[in-house]
Amino acid sequence: MSASVPTELLARLIGPLHRGRVTREDQEAIVDTMTALEGAAFHDLKYRLNATGDHHDLEHLVFDHLDEDLQDTLLEHIAAQASDQPASDLRVLCDIDDTVKSAIHDERFPRGTVYPGVVALLTELDRGATADPGRVGDLTFVTARPGGPLGLVEQYTRDDLSELGMPTHTVLGGSLLNLHTKNAIAERKLQNMERDHLLFPECRMVFIGDSGQADGDVGAEMAVRPHDHVVGTLLHDVTGLDAAARDAWAQRRVHVFDTYAGAAAHAVRLGLLSPEQGRTVAQAVQTELGALELAQEQSVRVAALLEADLATLESVSRG
Repeated sequence: MSASVPTELLARLIGPLHRGRVTREDQEAIVDTMTALEGAAFHDLKYRLNATGDHHDLEHLVFDHLDEDLQDTLLEHIAAQASDQPASDLRVLCDIDDTVKSAIHDERFPRGTVYPGVVALLTELDRGATADPGRVGDLTFVTARPGGPLGLVEQYTRDDLSELGMPTHTVLGGSLLNLHTKNAIAERKLQNMERDHLLFPECRMVFIGDSGQADGDVGAEMAVRPHDHVVGTLLHDVTGLDAAARDAWAQRRVHVFDTYAGAAAHAVRLGLLSPEQGRTVAQAVQTELGALELAQEQSVRVAALLEADLATLESVSRG
């Protein structure tokens, strides 16, 4: 029956079933409904369930509300459908602190500053580099921030990001136990990224993080795992990495950048953005940077970094 019901309606029917306590009967109904679908219809339902606008997304459904046997059944179906219909869509996984906003280590910007061009970069990556734009909604913020009771912290984070003009996105959070050490933070982010791959094995992945909290190691570790789906990691330098450190990261498929024009240059080189999209990001960086009030020393430093990144982007764009 579910095969003949529009996926939009199925998503609206499944959604309320995994809010609050989910009975075994409801779990079975959800899994039976989803596994009855194949191909494009199944992928469409999967993405609709992930785009709920709150923490009751696909990750929450599969990993928090399904018993282990039903979880295995659904994940096996997801894997089978992915092998039958691989996609070129790009999953964009992004850190928040010192990646979206200046928060901890970055002395170039006042605390709380949204980095110039970050929204434009994430928007363009979500659209994709081909003439036929990919499905939007592939942006996921990966953080060790705790989800909190009833997902309230995740929801606050999601609302805060939406106010910045971010495209449709989800948030994968952590727990208070993950905040004690960098290793714990890294492990939680790795778990979140592995979960994302289990849910969307048909897609490629890029991770965007910063040099302050083990994000480079997280991206490098994902790149060597036997998935072959990680295109690379874009690492925002907030700690002053020297040339030798940057070269060492590059050997591990972790590409360091200073401004989001530099991130766009890496994305163009990796085939994740078209040259025109890269220039769109660069224009956003320049416009948004011009609207900030920085101290003289900060302004001079950032201007020099941006000038170098713009030159690199233009060189990469010309091929």
